[in-house]
Amino acid sequence: MSYPPQGPGGPGDPMHGPAGPEWGGPGQGPPHPAQRGGPGGPGDSGRGWAGAPGPGGPGAGWAGGPGRAGGQGPASGPTRGTRPGILIAWILALVLLGGGGAGAFALLSSDGEDGEQTVGTTSETKRAAAKLASFKGADLCSIFPSGLLKKLVRNAQENPADDTSTMSSTESTCTWESGEQPQGKVEQKRDLEVIVTTYEKTRKGFDAKQHFAIKKENVQAMLSAPPAGSRFGKLAGVPGLGEASYAFTSVSTATRTKGVDAEITFLLSGALVTVAYGGYDSLPGLNGGYEQLSESQVMSSAQDAAKALSAALLKGDVQRDDRNGEVTRITAASKGQDVCNALPEQTVRKYVGKARTSGRNKDNPGERWATCSWSSIFEPDGSGETTYDLVNLRVHVTTMKEGAAAARATFQQKKKAAAAVSAGASQEQLAKESRPITLTGIGEEAFAQLRTDTQIVNRREGTIVYRVGGQVVEVTFGGLSTVATTTGPDSDTTALGVERVLTPLKDVAKQLASRTTGK
Repeated sequence: MSYPPQGPGGPGDPMHGPAGPEWGGPGQGPPHPAQRGGPGGPGDSGRGWAGAPGPGGPGAGWAGGPGRAGGQGPASGPTRGTRPGILIAWILALVLLGGGGAGAFALLSSDGEDGEQTVGTTSETKRAAAKLASFKGADLCSIFPSGLLKKLVRNAQENPADDTSTMSSTESTCTWESGEQPQGKVEQKRDLEVIVTTYEKTRKGFDAKQHFAIKKENVQAMLSAPPAGSRFGKLAGVPGLGEASYAFTSVSTATRTKGVDAEITFLLSGALVTVAYGGYDSLPGLNGGYEQLSESQVMSSAQDAAKALSAALLKGDVQRDDRNGEVTRITAASKGQDVCNALPEQTVRKYVGKARTSGRNKDNPGERWATCSWSSIFEPDGSGETTYDLVNLRVHVTTMKEGAAAARATFQQKKKAAAAVSAGASQEQLAKESRPITLTGIGEEAFAQLRTDTQIVNRREGTIVYRVGGQVVEVTFGGLSTVATTTGPDSDTTALGVERVLTPLKDVAKQLASRTTGK
């Protein structure tokens, strides 16, 4: 998010992917079912969640935060306050699968000290059940009221994601982060995240009500014995929201930002919906410091967001661009989801298989980023031991606002950096990371590089960087092979063969280069 970056990303497992363009390269999940820390969506700058293993497939990390395993970012600036409510509740619940603010809390209903909500029949439950399973991450981004979003998150930059990695549910996410704001004034650092989990793939009768009960029980346990560095508000329900709900606030007491967050979880038409909102104010000046937000105001804003999302979901109007399988072009206006749509679905299935997909966007001074990541998903079929590949594909588009000249300089900087060797590197290390190789026939200029990692797991990946006009595109593909048992991946891994990496890498880069406009 737009909070001060935190350093190496990747949840709950020491595995990380090679460094990528500041957000971190596409890491490979560890050799057990691949791991995410916290609720859907990649981690990012400043979100200081201390991740833990959960079911899923491998995934790409983002700079300075947890999320999918992998990726590392610059270690600078203070860490943002943790969001332990989402983290612990989601992790514990998924493992079971396979105070302050008097003003806002007056809006919450509580029938007991434990925050138990009375579940009654609401006007929402009398409506025809909404087909929430059809909503994808990009749909959640589009249906959220733009006026309210503008009020909650300044210059919001959206990041949709879709996760079908668990055996019993499908999770769609949209996260908005505050964008660039005028210098010399107070910066309102905010983020808003909405998650919709549906259970059409349910096994053994597991559904949203059971998941809700597990999550709530875990949150109650956490609030009764809060982790060090965190302070929580009282658990209570939100009247008129869904068929059942609970909400609470959290304050990071161990960081300079003293970030305040509110989390609301509710049941809606057979789905589990989570809304999280929070942040802090960054004061102007080099050493301006930070100002803590009002817990009551954060909770009030989170409730506004939850009720608006609930109404939009029940309304069910999705302004979806029906491409009928047609791919899009990569332009200066492309967002992360557009980059996802620039690659044919059959290409993704061919090289990645069933994949978790996430898009990401960021507007920086002088350049704009749009990224799409695909991560293969492991689902045990009970058939015994079979060899399979865990792979990641990532496309990162940098559009230079000053045009082709700036893009040429950026391309050359990346090529020079790829050729650099750290002082004291051994011959063995040099052999595992190839020098950049100049390519022809892909964009206006291009180079490729292979890397092999043997530190924790055996893993190989390749990157092709190409330029067209004012755009520089990085395509990264790689992973490992392992053995699937009836319960999950084995601990033994083998790096993908060179051709297994290069063939998809070159094919994807050529396809995308032909669709990159450079402007």
